[in-house]
Amino acid sequence: MQSKTFLGLFIAFLMVASIFGVTIDYFAQDTQSANYNGHKITFRQGLYHLALPDKTYTLNFHPQDLEYIELTPEIRTLLDGPILTVTYDPSSGFAEAGANAQYYLESQLEGKKAIVRAVTNNTGTTLPQKTCADATPSEPILFLTSSDASGFTLENNCITVTAIDPSDLFSQTERVIYHLLGVIP
Repeated sequence: MQSKTFLGLFIAFLMVASIFGVTIDYFAQDTQSANYNGHKITFRQGLYHLALPDKTYTLNFHPQDLEYIELTPEIRTLLDGPILTVTYDPSSGFAEAGANAQYYLESQLEGKKAIVRAVTNNTGTTLPQKTCADATPSEPILFLTSSDASGFTLENNCITVTAIDPSDLFSQTERVIYHLLGVIP
């Protein structure tokens, strides 16, 4: 009888110990650090953590994965201004992706950049209505839209971000964030 009790306790101990082992292994794995353009970036639990003096930013893409997304010098100059209005068409099939990208930009750049959230048609919403026609050098417009092609174009102080799908828009949004944080020119 005593050997069965001992065996039962031993098996219970192994089960509990294995749970602790799996938990510790989960938190200890996948931690890699590297420098990118003089910035420390740590990959942990499927996300990239960019350590800057003011705070640590958590992003989904490594900046090297976004280098192919080109921002012209003119676009970079407009993005570097004090205010950036981000707008999208709320009646398009791309509205949810546009709203998510708009919120993501605002939350990531809080305290770094004044982001004005707007829509191209404010019927039924309290957001201001802004289109590319409202863009000025001191308050450029970042217009988020979908298309067959992906990229950034500039016309009359309006930066149009065209994306093939929501994932593409998300990567382009992070490209803008990395630029505004000074990681990618």
